[in-house]
Amino acid sequence: MKQNQHKLPNEFVKKVKDALINKESLEGELQERTVDGKERWYQNSVMPILDDDGKEIGEVIVRYDITQKKVFEKLAVTDPLTLLYNRRHFNEILTREINRAKRENSTLSFIILDIDYFKKYNDSNGHKAGDTALINVANALKSALQRGGDFAFRLGGEEFGIIFSREGREKSLEFAESIRKKIEDLKIPHSASEVSKYITISLGLLHVDFSEINVNEDGFYSMADDALYIAKKEGRNRVVIHENDDLELF
Repeated sequence: MKQNQHKLPNEFVKKVKDALINKESLEGELQERTVDGKERWYQNSVMPILDDDGKEIGEVIVRYDITQKKVFEKLAVTDPLTLLYNRRHFNEILTREINRAKRENSTLSFIILDIDYFKKYNDSNGHKAGDTALINVANALKSALQRGGDFAFRLGGEEFGIIFSREGREKSLEFAESIRKKIEDLKIPHSASEVSKYITISLGLLHVDFSEINVNEDGFYSMADDALYIAKKEGRNRVVIHENDDLELF
């Protein structure tokens, strides 16, 4: 019988102890990983057993394996080719992050990017090579995410999105530029490109400080998309930032 690689998290153990001390029931999900690296999920219920005088005489612990349920949940929000979050989950995360930024009067940034001349890449190399390129780009985007509040999505076709938080416009620009460079540094040959001998991306960036201005979900998407349009119009393989009513090249 295989044992779990890690002990139960201290936070979880404390919650169980506190619940029993207070004679309360506790329910929650717990992720564990086996020694061979497999991920398992469990639904746990802890209930105290009380005598007629309300004194605890024991407890009941019920545990259900919900790993398969979690697999289906992940499939529902994941793009099957790139394994990034899909467009459906993008809509949910964007709404959640905008509401959080509004509550905290903090900043939120969004990048829309797509692969330059990707149709020509497919025409020259075939769709199988195109799928491989999409996967490689997606993996590079995932590796660029630096914080728990960074999210990468495949929005459709060769278009991707990144939601992230950085303090200040310059930090957001630096992050977007680092992504542009990371993709170019993959050095995936693209003989049909008009801007480089390698696959490159164009990026539209929106940075919003919610202590100064409110932007809804539609505005977030459309302004970043406007910036992406300018990036393509101005020659591709670049970052364009849309901030309020101003567009600036980076």
